[in-house]
Amino acid sequence: MLSCSSTLYTKFFLTNGAPWNAVCKKNMCAGNYASDGGHQEVVNIIVDHATKCEMLLSQAILNNDKKNIVPSVVDTKEETDVSAQKCTKDEYLSRSVRYEGDNLLDGDNDAVMMEWERPLMAEHAKIICQGKKRVLNVGFGMGIIDSILQTHEPTHHTIIEAHPDVYAKMKKDGWCDKPNVTVLFGRWQDVIGKVTANSLDGAFFDTYAENHTDLTEFHQHLPRILAPGGVYSFFNGLCPDNIFFHGVACQVIKLELESLDFEVEFAGCEIQVKDEAWEGVRRKYWHFDFYYIPICVLKSRGGEGEEEGQGAGKKQRIE
Repeated sequence: MLSCSSTLYTKFFLTNGAPWNAVCKKNMCAGNYASDGGHQEVVNIIVDHATKCEMLLSQAILNNDKKNIVPSVVDTKEETDVSAQKCTKDEYLSRSVRYEGDNLLDGDNDAVMMEWERPLMAEHAKIICQGKKRVLNVGFGMGIIDSILQTHEPTHHTIIEAHPDVYAKMKKDGWCDKPNVTVLFGRWQDVIGKVTANSLDGAFFDTYAENHTDLTEFHQHLPRILAPGGVYSFFNGLCPDNIFFHGVACQVIKLELESLDFEVEFAGCEIQVKDEAWEGVRRKYWHFDFYYIPICVLKSRGGEGEEEGQGAGKKQRIE
């Protein structure tokens, strides 16, 4: 049974500067322990505090308020173990990548994309294509979701890809010659302006070597490029090794997108990634046996009308 003093102590420590995201040697934070112990009131207090902290950080980043920017739990790790190191890599675009077997690897043998993601990509594609014919994908990688999107016969399909090696593979495989496909080569930050206003019914975002702040920045463009009723989703790999941090990250993204006039929900599904899938890969980038698919529907914008999106997924097992 949880005592009243537990919630009071939790509030006291947090309001007096105790870091909500501090972890022990087991990579467990206070929220993990409270959740495992069934102390929901404490969990709620920590989640509320954590979300406010992360939202303030996101706003500081958007305002370029560098003096008030502190590390985010979504972007940083303090441990030296390779599995806990950051996945952001400023030099990614200047280094070679290679297609090896069912995977796309960078020079460090970190996976840019892997075949086990295919069932998830199929679910994302289904969500953004339900009755939606003009689609965008940011981050081609192995071309998994783009190949699946093509099976939905979009009237137009825009792809943004920044890595020279991946772009060369796209050209070799004929993606630049498809009649309903436009390939924009470059960083999305540099080419997103070429996507005209209200020109998309569905959009997907899955870049490599970037972080939550880049995702937040991309979201600011969505109200311009999506038509009302347009559906957006992204690969939800935020904080993939701590379920409490992952939950906080999802809540932050939800609030960010709701502030941009989206309706947001996360559809849960089960996913089993076999241990042998990680052979030859330096580190795992997914540790859970379930996945939350973001379903984000743009409502109305200044009297342009409102069209409700469809497609909330049902819980299912993905292997």
